Amino acid sequence: MLTVQQHSRLGKEILQDCDLAHLTMPQVQSLKQSLWEQGVIVVRKQKLTASQLKDFAIKTFGDTNLGRRPKPFDPEIDPALQSPGVSILGNPKGLTQEVVGKFAWVWHHDKDHLPKTEGLDMNALYVVMLYGVEIPAEGIDGEPHTTNFLDMMEAYQNLERQHRQQLEKQSMYHLSPITPPPGEDIPRKLHPIVSTHKITGRKGLYLGSSTSILQGLEDKPQEAQLYWNDLFATILDCTPVYAHIWQPGDIVFWDNSQVMHTGMPYNANKYKRIALRLGVVNH
Repeated sequence: MLTVQQHSRLGKEILQDCDLAHLTMPQVQSLKQSLWEQGVIVVRKQKLTASQLKDFAIKTFGDTNLGRRPKPFDPEIDPALQSPGVSILGNPKGLTQEVVGKFAWVWHHDKDHLPKTEGLDMNALYVVMLYGVEIPAEGIDGEPHTTNFLDMMEAYQNLERQHRQQLEKQSMYHLSPITPPPGEDIPRKLHPIVSTHKITGRKGLYLGSSTSILQGLEDKPQEAQLYWNDLFATILDCTPVYAHIWQPGDIVFWDNSQVMHTGMPYNANKYKRIALRLGVVNH
């Protein structure tokens, strides 16, 4: 696996010296255009409350509600970090082994949350923004703290032509990665492995996560797991991984129709990490 900190497309910094809480409409349109073109973008040096982040998201992309039940406010966490629909990832209460969001330390698309929302097209443009309020000095490997991304448009192009043609005929079933409450069923939805982006028209791969099941292997879980692992290993072998190095105040946006990502572990007994996460369906 080749990991790079500069990528030809992913990770472009935009809107330097701006305040996302007070963007003009031309700036909003510029941000969205950059996101569709680049797949991953970053705006640095922001100082927003959770409520300001949510207001910005609604102004830019539309409704932020994906059917999630709002959580009650936590009196042990700064109220400025809390707003309905905004998740707090990391260890906001201080040094501890308990990390919120550790399940995201595997490769995945966040669009696998979408089966929880009835009537929503699995090819919908689901954008996630992650705001780094407090950043660990390093990951567990001693390197800078990063979130890693894979360009799935590039991955599609890097595959051999015959392999691309084969994948274009196949689909996978996807489940939400979050376990539902007892007695609640989450529908499983089908998504083509090769899909066409709704705005750019470019083709890319959509793999979900390792729980995805190739259509036709519904009753063969071991074969489905092996198929996913082999396909993902092939992609990793031919596509560089972009590592975004976090700085406090960064807001990273990614288009889940274009990229996979993984959070990277850090020592929560040694460092504090606070990140605000918000997912939106572009309307």
